[in-house]
Amino acid sequence: MRTVFLLFLCFELHYTVHSQGGMESNATQKFVHYLEPEGLVLIESVEPGMTLYGLSKKYNVSLDSILQANPDLNPGAIPLGYPVNIPIYPKAISCVSPEDTDLAIPLYYRVQPKETLYRISRVYLEVAPEQLVSLNPRVDKGLSIGQVIHLGWYTPQNNTHSPASATKQMVGDSSVFVVKDYNKEYKTEGRVIREQKGLAVWKPGKMQSHFYVLHPTAKVGSFMEVTNPMLHKTLTAKVAGNIPPGLYQSNVGLVVSPSVARALGVLDQQFYARWKFVE
Repeated sequence: MRTVFLLFLCFELHYTVHSQGGMESNATQKFVHYLEPEGLVLIESVEPGMTLYGLSKKYNVSLDSILQANPDLNPGAIPLGYPVNIPIYPKAISCVSPEDTDLAIPLYYRVQPKETLYRISRVYLEVAPEQLVSLNPRVDKGLSIGQVIHLGWYTPQNNTHSPASATKQMVGDSSVFVVKDYNKEYKTEGRVIREQKGLAVWKPGKMQSHFYVLHPTAKVGSFMEVTNPMLHKTLTAKVAGNIPPGLYQSNVGLVVSPSVARALGVLDQQFYARWKFVE
């Protein structure tokens, strides 16, 4: 029964994404999330060659704002694959397709439990619900959990709230914002990186920027690579502790924070995942 449900969910997500007009391909889709108290954020996993400076310039968002939206992030050692929250200024999002599409980024949103069209439009985007309906005609009949809706186009140069030019001069630039490949470092130290797959769980709570996991045997304080194979999303999260015996069912192999679940695109509180870790 569980397998049938997962297959059905996968079909529903695929159908939702491709059944609405105007959707971009999976490669160009950028999903945003609502994070208290920052507001709308776009999550970018740090890839090789990527820097916070580069992200700041790409989205025209000040480094100070990025750091504020990522209170758990250590600028001196940013894990490769860490999901960085990029604050998105709502007034820089247009519901009208821009003439120059190269300068704008199409944004999408996956509906969460208890959310309404009014909340997403008025609270998150600060626009009238009719503007979202114009982009997503089907939402006028109601929203469903997991439904993907088009929010509009984000134009970085229209961000006047906290643009990249507002970044304060940092002292010792060479010693901050360093991206580290912890898996490579672990191998150099001679540690064995183990791979597992199985059932992961999370409990709904306040969506904050705390990307952590619990595992039965992983080294506390180390960084773990977690993958949601259904959506092909991978991120790096910190091992905050070991799972206490008897707290969860014996078949639970990993517990993730709400922020990790959100960044992986997970809606179901139980999901299949893969992870790499050191003991």
